[in-house]
Amino acid sequence: MKKKEIVILAVIAVLSLAALAIIRFMPKKSTPASSDTMPEGEAKGIWVAAVNRGKAILYFDSGVDAEYTITGNVGDMTIEVADGMWHVKEVECYDYTCKNMGWASQDSLLPIICLPNDIVIVDAETAENMLAENGNGN
Repeated sequence: MKKKEIVILAVIAVLSLAALAIIRFMPKKSTPASSDTMPEGEAKGIWVAAVNRGKAILYFDSGVDAEYTITGNVGDMTIEVADGMWHVKEVECYDYTCKNMGWASQDSLLPIICLPNDIVIVDAETAENMLAENGNGN
């Protein structure tokens, strides 16, 4: 290799490392208010819960358009909320059934379930009943 090629490769390597460092240490964009305990206030829509391993890891208001990212057994799951409905927008797992279930709402008969991540997304009242039956109420 010529000296000029080595310098160019070194500059590219340094710029790549700098870009990775910037991305790594940039503050993450904040998500709308959510909670891992049952909220006490009135929701604009209904309170919805994501349950993992017998514990509510997220409660969110279906009346507030937002995105939430939670972590399950296999990886991250992004839940999108819009117009009083919610669905799994992105998921890191090998199944994708939860993503393919589509949108859920207050009137939905089935919860959204991701078996690989062991996550159930259901209205908060049903989640509280599930947790109480298992002795894991918050």
